[in-house]
Amino acid sequence: MALQSALPVVRTFRSHPSSLYPVRQFIREQATANALSQAVTDDVVLATSEACVNAVLHASTRTVRVTWRCAVGCAEVLVEDDGIFHRRVPIPEMNGPSGRGILLMTAVMDEVTIREGTPRRPGTMVRLVKCEAEGSLRV
Repeated sequence: MALQSALPVVRTFRSHPSSLYPVRQFIREQATANALSQAVTDDVVLATSEACVNAVLHASTRTVRVTWRCAVGCAEVLVEDDGIFHRRVPIPEMNGPSGRGILLMTAVMDEVTIREGTPRRPGTMVRLVKCEAEGSLRV
């Protein structure tokens, strides 16, 4: 699903835990401006926050770029960093309550795509898409 008709809104945040609140505010403001339902807004805010937490904790990068695009009741968010993606399998006995961000993103979003940054090509990109349920689009 491509949202080519919508103009993107791009913000860059410092890669630090203190930036997570402004990221959530940015996404909520964009969702409100695009008249998305509360349920879709909450899911997009949660998934974006999780993607940003992963970037802040694991990417060793100075900034995180968040791109918002919305068209016809569908929101698309890109979360990009300049780091290297490290695959991990969550092990509850070892990780405790952490290590489930990707699982959470896939549970609440319609689409989750991860382009993994590598040592030869740094820069991880997480693409999140969520659409209003059919029949619930606001006009």
